[in-house]
Amino acid sequence: MTCINHPKAAAAADCAACGRPFCAACIVGLDQRSWCRDCLSRIVSRTGAGARVHPGWRKLAAALLSIVPGAGHMFLGFIGKGFALMGLLITSIFLVILYSDATGMYWMTAYLIPTLCVLFLCYAVFDSMAISDARRSGRELPATGDETMNAVWEKVLMNRRTGGWVLVIAGIVGILRIFSEPLSLWIRTVLAISFPVMGLVIPVILLVLGILLLQRSRK
Repeated sequence: MTCINHPKAAAAADCAACGRPFCAACIVGLDQRSWCRDCLSRIVSRTGAGARVHPGWRKLAAALLSIVPGAGHMFLGFIGKGFALMGLLITSIFLVILYSDATGMYWMTAYLIPTLCVLFLCYAVFDSMAISDARRSGRELPATGDETMNAVWEKVLMNRRTGGWVLVIAGIVGILRIFSEPLSLWIRTVLAISFPVMGLVIPVILLVLGILLLQRSRK
């Protein structure tokens, strides 16, 4: 793309007001946005030389919406990235609750869930604000999002193998929960050992998955 005023010069940014491309000699940076000289002159003549060019409301709206991680990104047009953030947060909370309920370690719910929420909230707020700033300054970000979110989307959220493992684990936990009390009673009666069957299920599943991942990483 070339400059409107200088066809032989490459465009450096688009004007925040008229949207036309301009080279570095024709563009003016002000308040984290890029302006052509004509549009900036009209704004200054209308508001006064001492007035500050208002940065817009989209940055504030994205930050406020990001109180629900992912909503701010969806507002800015990053639907996939916003869905990935929401999905990861919900999945993480579900796994923490499932593990703490199965093992009886309920303190994990009290400590890990607030920690996860704070981490996702900080990332969502500051990343959505950075995206909004980049757009206002003429540095339009690609609609596909960053490489990390793309990897999470493809390898975790939309991966058939991951979905299969989640369904298998959920099915095993559900079946064992039905028979947990009879099994615990049988073990206590026959082996004279008392321990909660469900408290053993999740740690064993995580141990098996960890061993499989380590074996694959060595290959």
